[in-house]
Order: sequence, then structure tokens, then C-alpha cells
Amino acid sequence: IPYLNPKARERTGYPTQKPILLVDRIIYLATNPGDLVLDPFCGSGTTLVAATLSGRRALGIDISEEAVQLTRERLANPIRTRSFLLESGRESYRKADKTALSYLTGIDCVPVHRNKGVDAILVEYFHGRPVPVRVQRKNESVHEAASFLYQAGKSRHSELMILIVTEPRRTERCTSTLPPSIVAVESTSAQIADAIGEMQRNGNVQPALFEAGD
Repeated sequence: IPYLNPKARERTGYPTQKPILLVDRIIYLATNPGDLVLDPFCGSGTTLVAATLSGRRALGIDISEEAVQLTRERLANPIRTRSFLLESGRESYRKADKTALSYLTGIDCVPVHRNKGVDAILVEYFHGRPVPVRVQRKNESVHEAASFLYQAGKSRHSELMILIVTEPRRTERCTSTLPPSIVAVESTSAQIADAIGEMQRNGNVQPALFEAGD
């Protein structure tokens, strides 16, 4: 059940208002049609509206006269916002880039869906702020990828952002002008491509250790 959209018709402006869909689900699981639902702190009246729309009786109590009046107005014209997420299924919301997420295997992070600048957020925070991670796309420059990441991370007030470079190129040649909050590391595939390219340029095979950022 998604958050109540700021432009949803059922939104009243009450600070603790819950989506009717959420309370409706609880009422459906805990009661039967015709039962009496009691909310002793009814606030904006969402529980009473959900109960009424679900064929239950409802009794609400609140110390605020404004809350009681708001509840009465909502009961006189009950509105339940449709959820396109519920109607189309949860999978329709999962839009994270699977190729990008494959580079994050083994990293403790949470995938981010429907976001152009961030592919995941690290579970561990940095200075109390989330750490967004973005994987460079094919045919996308490091600076383009960093720009998308920086804009998304800035909105979260992140002090550290991780850019995973996937194109076969030396990372330090591309990242000297990136914002200081962005740390660029080469993916394993990029490191291998760099190593092979360097050996081809040298004309022989030399034992070497390549680390992210080398």
C-alpha cells in the first residue's frame, strides 16, 4: 500500500492522516461485516470512513472539535483514493535496472526503483546520511553518470555517493573533476578490461595487481 499522494482527493491536510486503503485492510482482517469498529482517537476520521465503506458500523472519539467536525464531513462524503499500484500489482512498481543491480551482488544495499540517478542505497549510513550508489550505463560517460547520481544524492543531503564505473577506462583519468562527495570505483569487469588493455599496449604480460581506483 503506497503513501497517500499529496494530491489525493481523500487527503485532508490532517498531519497524521493514514490512507483509507491501509485502515480498510486492517478492518477487513480483524472484523466481519456489521461489526462495530471503535476508534477512541479518531483524528481525521479515516478509520470511521474505512469502516463505513466496508459495511461496518463505526464509533469515533476525539478531544479536538476540529477533528470531530472533519470526520463528520468525511462521513457525509466518503472518498477512497484508487491505488494503481495495487490494481496493477507490486511487480509493476519494480523498475530497478537488473543489469545495474548485478554489479551490486554481495553489497549490503537496498535497490531503488523508479529513480534515474540512484540504483541502490547502502544499508550502512555515512555521518547519519544515506549513501546512494549508481552504476554507469553503457555508452554513458563517467561525468553523465556522476551528474545523475549527484542530483539524486543532493536531494537526500548525502555526504557520500558511490559511482561504479563499468566502461573499460582508467578511473582516475575521468574522475578528477567530479564533486568531492562522489567516490568512483571501477567494477571488476572494468578492471579486467583495463588490465588487458595495458598488457596489449605493453606488448607482453606482466604480473600486476589492479585495485579499484588504480
